[in-house]
Amino acid sequence: MNATPTRPAEAGPSPHWLLLLAGACAWAAYLSVGAKYLAYLGCALAALVALGRQRRWQALLHDPGFRAAAAFWGLTLASVAWSQAATSLIVAQVWLYAMLLIAPVIALACPADAARLMLRQFGMAAAVVGAATALGHVGALPLSTSVLWHSTVEAQGNQRIVNSLVLALGAAVCLLHLLQAATPKQRLAWLLATLLALTGLALQDRRTGMVALPVLLAVLGMSRLRSAWRGLLLVLLVAALSAAAWQFSPSVRGRIDEGLNELRTYQSTDAAATSWGMRLRLAEHTLDMVRERPLLGHGVGSWLGEWRKRVQPGLLISIHTTPHDEYLLVASQLGLVGIALLLWLLGGQLWRAWRAGPDGQAALLVWTAVAWTGLFNVVIRDSKFSLPLLLLAGFAGALMRAPRQPGASASPNT
Repeated sequence: MNATPTRPAEAGPSPHWLLLLAGACAWAAYLSVGAKYLAYLGCALAALVALGRQRRWQALLHDPGFRAAAAFWGLTLASVAWSQAATSLIVAQVWLYAMLLIAPVIALACPADAARLMLRQFGMAAAVVGAATALGHVGALPLSTSVLWHSTVEAQGNQRIVNSLVLALGAAVCLLHLLQAATPKQRLAWLLATLLALTGLALQDRRTGMVALPVLLAVLGMSRLRSAWRGLLLVLLVAALSAAAWQFSPSVRGRIDEGLNELRTYQSTDAAATSWGMRLRLAEHTLDMVRERPLLGHGVGSWLGEWRKRVQPGLLISIHTTPHDEYLLVASQLGLVGIALLLWLLGGQLWRAWRAGPDGQAALLVWTAVAWTGLFNVVIRDSKFSLPLLLLAGFAGALMRAPRQPGASASPNT
């Protein structure tokens, strides 16, 4: 994906095919899981070919993000030895966790101009989906048979939850472009894109993006202001704006109030029938699994079998196939060692993005989304979540490696 080992991001303009691939990847974040796989694995192949031609394997092996991902995946692979799960479950999860290895490869090989293009296109896609959501809300969505609408506005199940998160991340990326815009025209364009993405997020009916957006905005603000007191003021401002959205947006208020009421009425039994109530019960049973084998867990793919041992068939809660929490899933299957490796991976990515300053802000947003949303979804084990997030992490990571030219702006619009 680039031509010069020593200065990978500044080797001159990227070929048109690569820019087209980068742009397509941005829109694939909102398409079906098949399109997501095609985009992610296509980028992986291009990156591997580039690294092979340049003989830059040593750079990959010395990359801290790749080493952390390799250590986590290595434990996952080793745990096959003590897992009692079905072969199909083991293979599926080993494959999904292997996807973590690809994002650092893309980050190492991708040129800066392709990475900037991808992030701009991702912001534009968020604006388009936000506008479509608003039109769909009032029954005025044109071309309702569009493939893009089918996987966004009209999506169902987990895909709808993923869209909520990706739309929140898209809104944050639009805001980042707005803050970095160099001209009034650019600022106006990104302001409109931000407002459209936020409108779509407010009108959609899933809580994931609503819960993620305030965290993303707070982290972005603190990364730009750096000083402790300004960061605290920004966090308070984000909290105030979130409270205002809660009060003035009926859909946001309704979904959050529903969840809080479910927590207040929760009873610790398998008969729990509310969304958040079942999540609490899932957590209780999963912590029991962790207590049984705290060090190395029950092995990859084992959670479902252990869950079914503990829950009576036929109950509403018995249909769940994950604990809806990446950290609990890892703790039950790979133990405390697995959790330590996962935190090393996520914490390392967040720390490097923070230290990179303006060039790391896009990566900081993406890895914050992964780390935060992992508390209430299996964002790495579920390909619908992991593929768009890791794809964005790869391209955003490429900007952290781009050598700054003298007098160049950090803006992705440059």
